[in-house]
Amino acid sequence: MERKNQILWLLASTIIQMLIFLFIRYPLLSLHNMRQWAFILFVLGLVVIIVATIFKSKTILIATPIGYGTGFVIGVLFNTDSYDPGGGLLNNAWLIWTAIYLLLIAIVIIWEWIHRKQ
Repeated sequence: MERKNQILWLLASTIIQMLIFLFIRYPLLSLHNMRQWAFILFVLGLVVIIVATIFKSKTILIATPIGYGTGFVIGVLFNTDSYDPGGGLLNNAWLIWTAIYLLLIAIVIIWEWIHRKQ
């Protein structure tokens, strides 16, 4: 990627990631009740986007925001509630969301690495 193209991809991916974060964080807050975790995953995504830009990987730039949204949807669909020994309510949506997000990013990184070797 040339420098200007690289910056455009960085900006586009960052803006898409930010829009998805804002949509999940505010209008959909009642579905997950995670204020801080949504932000932590958002920041993690920004780090991945910056690193992907440095390594000139369009695939990772595309997959990162998609993984953020996909992980959230799967987490909300397949979460379960349980109780801890003290009687507090637990929910595993954050774990599913994180696992799907990281798994998708890892798969794309491996895919990119394999295709760059060829």
